[in-house]
Amino acid sequence: MELLKKNKAIVAAMCANFIVALMKFIVSAISGSASMFSEAIHSAADTMNQIVLLIGKKRAEKVPDQKHPFGYARSTFFASFIVASFLFFIGGAFSLFEAIEKIGHIVQGSGLHGLERNSMIIAAAILFVSIGLEVFSLRTAIREVREEQRLTGVNTGLWRFYRDTNNASLIVIVTEDLAAVIGLSLALAGVLATLATGNPLFDAIGGAAVGALLIVAAFVLGKEIASLIIGESLRSSKLKEIEKIAESAPHVKKCHRIKSDALGSDAILIEMDIEFEDAQSLSTGEAILSIELIKRGIKNSFSEEGIYVSTCVEPVRAEKYEELETN
Repeated sequence: MELLKKNKAIVAAMCANFIVALMKFIVSAISGSASMFSEAIHSAADTMNQIVLLIGKKRAEKVPDQKHPFGYARSTFFASFIVASFLFFIGGAFSLFEAIEKIGHIVQGSGLHGLERNSMIIAAAILFVSIGLEVFSLRTAIREVREEQRLTGVNTGLWRFYRDTNNASLIVIVTEDLAAVIGLSLALAGVLATLATGNPLFDAIGGAAVGALLIVAAFVLGKEIASLIIGESLRSSKLKEIEKIAESAPHVKKCHRIKSDALGSDAILIEMDIEFEDAQSLSTGEAILSIELIKRGIKNSFSEEGIYVSTCVEPVRAEKYEELETN
């Protein structure tokens, strides 16, 4: 239950997509609409995606063990990559294939019969309702983005957030919801054009457009998630903040070689080398205390965001970096 409370955007998207998928499958079976069928597949895939994300989030909460000393935080990245694959193969490629096949069977000039026309009107009404539900889901996701921006103190706009954040599940939800709103609009345009002209070709083209949109969305999402899996650093402003924390500690002269890696949506690994002032006269106790203050300061800087931080602070000789600078 706690898992559901902490992931409102995922739960909202899952509920909306499940309801919408049921309605779309029923109407697509009645009307034979290619646009509606593509959207039904899209919503079904999205529902499965949200379930996969929740499983990934649950697994990410497992405590570190001997085999996984840094924990299971990357489970959210793996789950998100599976989602991108679902979105491409089930949502995009399958929908596009079905729509293209239907276009090939359509005879130009054929009109809609009475029953087909009535069912297409129902399809249009369902698409209107679906757009409302997906807009609600997208609004919830945007609120989650704004909340995360508030916690981090960085309000750089949606696209910059998309590129910089390591919250993989939120990236997935924003991508899916945005693709859903655009896709539903394309499907609705195809259905309305068919109703206006009596030509089912427009509906089939709408279905193909939805499939193509989902392939593009899956590619963009997959690219971002792959970058997180490979390893992404913190944004430069956060690294500068960490550098200030380190250099403000007692006896520290300079902070060198700060490296960071997103272990998961809620976990960060930070490594750095520090150069002490008067290292020859510095006692072991003073050095240990200084390092502990640096680690504590770094962890406190992430405390409001609820991120687990693993730090590795190593003392180094000044000569090491003087040699690197002269070479």
